[in-house]
Amino acid sequence: MECPNCGAVLDLANHGDLVFDGRVWCDRCHEYGRELIRPRDLKEIQAWSSMICQEFGFPPVLLEENPDPAVSRQDAPVLMAEAEHRRRSIRFYAPGYRLATLCHELAHIYTGQDHSRDWAMMFAQLVAWVKTRIAEDRGPQGFRARLSIYAGVPQRVY
Repeated sequence: MECPNCGAVLDLANHGDLVFDGRVWCDRCHEYGRELIRPRDLKEIQAWSSMICQEFGFPPVLLEENPDPAVSRQDAPVLMAEAEHRRRSIRFYAPGYRLATLCHELAHIYTGQDHSRDWAMMFAQLVAWVKTRIAEDRGPQGFRARLSIYAGVPQRVY
């Protein structure tokens, strides 16, 4: 695969250096919008997951959480989430409650593949759909797709 802008060869094994948004880009040519990487709570991630599964005609996926900040692996300094293909489940870790992470893991579940070309294309398609919903401010019922830049920041009291 090549970046559609600069033509750089894209290595899916180094997916942290790539941006999946309609197509697969190098991170020098494209970036995720703020709402895709903004931390959200698990209930909102679950609502987005239900909405995505319904839109794409996939059965629901079980979402679990592991809030233990000490969880890590040798090959990943920050573990965001893990997909379990057979159980059709995703386990989220404290830093991973983000829409981009949800799309990444759902692409694993939907394709049944690790970091393959099919997985990359599904991931890019999911992000593009979520991004459209964000632009229209049409998140799941009970949740705003776009939040104030100050959302989650404690208000000062004088």
